[in-house]
Amino acid sequence: MFSTTPAMLLVGLLGISAQALADDSPTDQPVLTHKQKIQHCMAKQRATNSGMTAKDMRKACETELQSQESHPSKPVTPNNVPSDK
Repeated sequence: MFSTTPAMLLVGLLGISAQALADDSPTDQPVLTHKQKIQHCMAKQRATNSGMTAKDMRKACETELQSQESHPSKPVTPNNVPSDK
């Protein structure tokens, strides 16, 4: 019984340290709703294209979000042009 106690402590410490060193995955980030994505996009559009109407900004954001959903690995520039990165 005396020799199993250190082994149990070692197993417990390994389990705790594995959780402490676990990598934070991207799934820990909150998932945005479609409405929130549109709001974030429109805020970016407002900051970069102050002359655009709200209708044009919304249309550009809808296009951008649709493109991101179709091709999630291709980043889209604010001008709705897929960048070749």
